[in-house]
Amino acid sequence: MTKENGDLKSNYNVPNLERALLIIELLADHKQGLTLSQIIESLDISKSSAFRITSTLIFKNYLQKNETTKKITLSRKLLTLGISSMNEQSIVELSIDVMRALRDELKESVMLGVLINNKGVILEQVSSSYPVKLYVEQGTHFNLHSSVGGKSILAYLDIEKLNTILNNLSLKRLTSNTIISKKEFREELKQVKAKGFAIDNGEDIQGIHCIGAPIFNEYGYPVAALWITAPHGRLPHSEFDKKGKIVAQYASEISSKLGYLKT
Repeated sequence: MTKENGDLKSNYNVPNLERALLIIELLADHKQGLTLSQIIESLDISKSSAFRITSTLIFKNYLQKNETTKKITLSRKLLTLGISSMNEQSIVELSIDVMRALRDELKESVMLGVLINNKGVILEQVSSSYPVKLYVEQGTHFNLHSSVGGKSILAYLDIEKLNTILNNLSLKRLTSNTIISKKEFREELKQVKAKGFAIDNGEDIQGIHCIGAPIFNEYGYPVAALWITAPHGRLPHSEFDKKGKIVAQYASEISSKLGYLKT
């Protein structure tokens, strides 16, 4: 960095803006929320600064506070702003009819997810037509290593991008079926690419099976994933291949809407 650039940084630094962004980033990693004391301890900022910044963000509806637990969380306003600023926002608009058609054919809940800052995020869902269903709120994070959303996208990333994500990814055991070996996980991604769809064999939530496939943009980049999720009794191993091909067909339809031409 040149001296001139260094001077520009020091001249235009806005400490409270930086602290506000740090608070937002911290809360993004703690979706259950943190108290003001926990925020202060985590970021090592003064109580007065933390109070003023969080109060302002709450007043502007970027944060929300539970008066019972005193925990502060990100608001849905931030999620809405984040999604609306993405080029992938059009994915939701272009996908919803396809998602409903997939739900009507297979009767199961259908999810649409993307990677944002190397984290999986649910953009949209269409609920199952069965009485018993899995419901996930928009904006919920999903684990990359144990979900079909994560596997579907990671399998088609270029090797450099994939290595960067895997080097910083903790393969935490969530169930007895969770893959926790990075070598084994890489092999799993190769299988996903070979088949064209991914399987969650109760790896994220015990007893819940999922089947998903990637969605590509016009450049052939995996910008999202489409998947179904159901109790293992309604989505047994014997149906993985058959329904995997069906999900992949619907995902391909969305890809075509985004301008992807399969070679």
